[in-house]
Amino acid sequence: MAMRRINRRKFFTECSVKLSGASLLLSQYCAQPAFASQGEPPHTRQKEPTMEYCTLGKTGLKVSVVSHGLAQLKEPAVIFKALDLGINFFDTAHVYRNGNSEILLGKVLKEYGRKKVFIATKLPPLFQLQKNPMEKDPLLERKTMDEIMEKSLKRLQTDYVDVLFVHDVLDKKWLTNETILSFLEKLKKEGQARFVGVSLHDRRIFIDVADQLAKLAFYDVLLAWLNFLSPPEEVEALREVRKKDIGVIAMKTQVGGYDDEPTASLSPHQATLKWALNQDFVDCAVPGMKNMEELIENVGAVGKKMSWSDRKTLHTYYNSIKHKYCTMCAQCLPGCGNAIDILNINRALMYYEGYRDLEQARQTYRQLTNRENAYSCINCSSPTCQCVNGIQIAKRMHYAHSLFA
Repeated sequence: MAMRRINRRKFFTECSVKLSGASLLLSQYCAQPAFASQGEPPHTRQKEPTMEYCTLGKTGLKVSVVSHGLAQLKEPAVIFKALDLGINFFDTAHVYRNGNSEILLGKVLKEYGRKKVFIATKLPPLFQLQKNPMEKDPLLERKTMDEIMEKSLKRLQTDYVDVLFVHDVLDKKWLTNETILSFLEKLKKEGQARFVGVSLHDRRIFIDVADQLAKLAFYDVLLAWLNFLSPPEEVEALREVRKKDIGVIAMKTQVGGYDDEPTASLSPHQATLKWALNQDFVDCAVPGMKNMEELIENVGAVGKKMSWSDRKTLHTYYNSIKHKYCTMCAQCLPGCGNAIDILNINRALMYYEGYRDLEQARQTYRQLTNRENAYSCINCSSPTCQCVNGIQIAKRMHYAHSLFA
């Protein structure tokens, strides 16, 4: 075989060109950070953000300001990465993913260790356990509550949780119900729950429940819906709760978590989280994070103040989603001639479109009775329901029923 001769100068010239090309290729595939800032050189590696901690009210627990909501998570690697990033508070529930959320966290902490990690879980929405689902009354048998708690601890592979929440309170009377109080007192006395609290979703009773909670010395923590669209009166109610040394944890901070074309070049989810963390009464937030990208982006909000650019991003984000994002203000309900549960139907749509979680969306919708779901909308010839924010309610209800029924 003939050998091609090449002189020394040509040899080094060709090698330099090839190596430069290889370096460029590698920089495109390997060196560019996933969340680089605009104008930042693509070869610059970002340092992992530093976590900050805050005392959770009178509990004394030093929790990461960005903690981890596990409602949609399926990958254990995300929890391990969260631990590496300094997250030490994990929020799950008995009903999340039909119990698989608690099982997942239990398996990870069995390997990682329990001592430096704080766990919060939740008793199921109490009305779901009634024989008659139309009776939204929390008067359960203590035996039922004990069995649920025992099952949650077994899934979590631990003998205690740091915070146990009464999930999705629907009436301020639940906070003083003797059955609930005696159950929670027993758990604290026996060490199965170090602290207790309530989670608050329903905007119709938000102020009443928050005000009642502020008057009681029994509860330690409030987990509440809070984002940049929250009305001032709800923000002020949470501030009053925190003044009573009750820990305040923000949820639903990402305003649906939609990925819309008008905000594709922005970071609306980080901006929404910044807004919540910058509220002086918030101890921590528990955004739902189901993959590495969401985890790293959210932790990147730690220690950063709201900027003019962030506020502009929030404005752009809301304008891109306002035709479908329900603020749960409930002003549409009196106008609905069929009295369906518009709020929870819209919540199911948010799980599907924003969280991209069809399983949770279907579960939320199918918990509604035939009277509450959107079936009666199908034959409604002249809808009377109106949204103050411009959502086409009837069209959205038809869409939900076609997806989830």
